[in-house]
Amino acid sequence: MTLMIGVKRLIKLESIKFSYNQEIIFQDFSINFKKGKFYTLLGKNGSGKSTLIKLILGIEKVSQGNIYIDNLNIRESLFQCRKNIGIVFQNPDEQLVTDIVEEEIAFSMENYGYSSDFMKRKVEKLLKEIDFFEKKNEKISKLSGGEKQRVCIASSLVLDPKILILDEGTAMLDPENRKIILDILRNLSNKGMTVILVTHHLNEIEFCDEVIYLEKNKINFNGPKKLFMSFLVKNEIDQGIELPPMFKVARSIYLRTKKDVSEDIFNLNKMGEHLWKSL
Repeated sequence: MTLMIGVKRLIKLESIKFSYNQEIIFQDFSINFKKGKFYTLLGKNGSGKSTLIKLILGIEKVSQGNIYIDNLNIRESLFQCRKNIGIVFQNPDEQLVTDIVEEEIAFSMENYGYSSDFMKRKVEKLLKEIDFFEKKNEKISKLSGGEKQRVCIASSLVLDPKILILDEGTAMLDPENRKIILDILRNLSNKGMTVILVTHHLNEIEFCDEVIYLEKNKINFNGPKKLFMSFLVKNEIDQGIELPPMFKVARSIYLRTKKDVSEDIFNLNKMGEHLWKSL
């Protein structure tokens, strides 16, 4: 892999080893996440995605190697490292703790001694960030799943983390709400935040910059989205990842004609033209 000179590596896993119940999960495993990039972390269940996130969060500990968050070793500076990471889980109901939207977003700040004026300004800023200001006084119980996830994202941003992780954070959403969340993540990344989306939905790579694809606890692919789409079209992948229809069309075109049309997968009109010409 070619390293980008001058781009800060915000997360660095360096030759780590991790075992669970005497089974080696990661061995001599290394990976970097760069500042301001939007990553999609792909892989079927059991591929190592969730374990990797737990290691980055410091929930699990490596037996060898080092993990750095913004140049801090997680072994030595766990609290500071965790402050740099916002996390959103799959089920928002397991993450939300208060009754009202603005109270939920302010909740994480209350133990840090911030003034009420500061917290109010911060909450309003984040509500505007997720396009939710009009519902600041809404009861959490009345929100849809997608709306609750937007509140979870805002809540995870109150301490100004440099990294935002969604662990299957779009899995329970319908396509419309999924796109709203992905647009929010894309906007955050454009403003300099490192975003890591853990998912098994291949269509979601449309919004990201980089793709990391895990198979059996090893990196099968790590690179730009455009190259990954070409990789998918030209190669058989783990059966635990379902190819969306347009990926299947692109692959069938490639198998018949050896023409790679992967860059047009998210353009239905162009894919229709490619399919017609290939028949």
